[in-house]
Amino acid sequence: MAGTTFNINYMAKVSSSGNPQGLNVWTYNGLATANASTVAQIVAAGFFNSFMQDLTAGTGPLQIGDTIFVSGSDGNGMYKVSDVTTNVEVGAFASAGTIDTANLANGAVTAAKLATDAVETLKIKDLNVTTAKLEANAVTSAKLALTTVQYATVAITAAQFNGMYATPKQLVAAAGANTLIVLDKVDLLMTYVSANYAAGGVVAVQYDNTANGAGVIASTTLSAATFFAAASTGFMFNTGVVPQTFTTCVNKGLFLSNVTQAFTTGDSTFVAHVWYKVIATV
Repeated sequence: MAGTTFNINYMAKVSSSGNPQGLNVWTYNGLATANASTVAQIVAAGFFNSFMQDLTAGTGPLQIGDTIFVSGSDGNGMYKVSDVTTNVEVGAFASAGTIDTANLANGAVTAAKLATDAVETLKIKDLNVTTAKLEANAVTSAKLALTTVQYATVAITAAQFNGMYATPKQLVAAAGANTLIVLDKVDLLMTYVSANYAAGGVVAVQYDNTANGAGVIASTTLSAATFFAAASTGFMFNTGVVPQTFTTCVNKGLFLSNVTQAFTTGDSTFVAHVWYKVIATV
């Protein structure tokens, strides 16, 4: 600010309240005020020295880090005090420091001001997402309303298929109190290994893990011989045709099982593709 001349101005200490560093903010305002004790005219370098009580110690009304706002009839600016040990020196004000949420107006920060890798939680109002903005397979079943058809896959080992007469294989877990799982269909895909399945009994999807296929049937059924195939193949179960016993189906999972006896000898593996939805019962 050396050599800059401002017309008569009024110096005032605005405030240091709310300033965690305890620094002061000063203003030079060209408008008349009642504070006559702060009348000052900037006429040469070193003018601010008069506002230091002890030049040697560098203490006084002006401190390093203080901000000075100048609004004069022939000049204005914003400066930060950088040295007060001998003469007061100022530098250009740089936008730096920490701004907390209390100093931000509601709605002041736009999406353009946010770094894409720095946002953990984003509050979005009235967001409309079109299908063109969604990546393929971006919406999972977990993001859908329960009454929308859900999808799940379940791997089934040969040991589990052979043992599901006594220990039914879970396909879908129970959805909670006052809910009923309504089966849409199951595609059971078999990858043939080397040995055919034998024995066994009628296969179906049932509610709950009741042994020996004694649970309430939730799907159509397939005969045991259907699974004696000597090649990789697929089997489909549709929604059940047997009336559901309501009280025994609420808050029950879906399980694959068979009746009569267990399958034997087979070593092929399966993947069950299950489509279903969950409805409220109250």
